[in-house]
Amino acid sequence: MKSVQFSVASRREGDAAIIYPKGYLNNLSGENLVIECGIYIGKGITKIVVNFSETDLINSIGISMLLQIIEDLKNIKGTICCTNMSKLLRDTFEMLGLMQHMLVFPVESDALTYLKTGKL
Repeated sequence: MKSVQFSVASRREGDAAIIYPKGYLNNLSGENLVIECGIYIGKGITKIVVNFSETDLINSIGISMLLQIIEDLKNIKGTICCTNMSKLLRDTFEMLGLMQHMLVFPVESDALTYLKTGKL
């Protein structure tokens, strides 16, 4: 499998931030993800959607970085939604018990609808 250099992009939609990690989520890339989310949290954004459509693999350090984001949002009564997850990511998150700390949606638009209206 060809390794894709990690990058993270983001945008704001209303009162939510959408984060787009791309590539293998490990220690260095995880730090970039934490920094990107932290920028929005620092601006008072409490709703974050992480679109995993271009992230297939995550290692234990990447998981710990994601846990930091979950904890940061929990401290401000925020919400994290994860979307577009591969079966491998979903299974990994489920096995580690992460699913109970986040909302999971098949696609980004479902998460945004939920965050705006409280329902699908």
